[in-house]
Amino acid sequence: MDWKEVGVSIAAMAPALGVALGGPAGGAVGSLVAAAFGAKARPADVAAVIAGDPDAAVKLREIELRHAEVIASLAAQQYEAQLLDVQQARTAHQSHWMPGFLTLMLAGMVASLGAALLTMEMPAENQEVLYLIAGQLLGAFATAIAYWLGSSRGSAEKQRALESRS
Repeated sequence: MDWKEVGVSIAAMAPALGVALGGPAGGAVGSLVAAAFGAKARPADVAAVIAGDPDAAVKLREIELRHAEVIASLAAQQYEAQLLDVQQARTAHQSHWMPGFLTLMLAGMVASLGAALLTMEMPAENQEVLYLIAGQLLGAFATAIAYWLGSSRGSAEKQRALESRS
């Protein structure tokens, strides 16, 4: 068990505390929770104490309210780190050939699936598998199209335009 699992288990009682436990500062927040419950600062110990305490929800909300500013700051830092990670990934792959190639491959797969459905007969016992595969394929194709037509592609183009001005 780790702090993220403890965070998931207490998120219903103290949402901000649960998010903070799942983030990079989970150990520090976990120590805070452990101290409030008189437990060792180990995820399994804290989870066991919380599960056995009928007043756990009240205590967790008190911790959350008492340390709201710090918890909010930790959540904001976690969100900023995720955004930075996404931005770095976009920057690294914005001019790469792979997104276009994958989109063309997915288009070919969707076309092949459509042709197969129109020309071949599918046994009844395999229809659920076909629905599963078709759903996954169409979902991936929709994501690829959204990249080219949606905000991800627009963000990449804006970033390229900004860099060319500098």
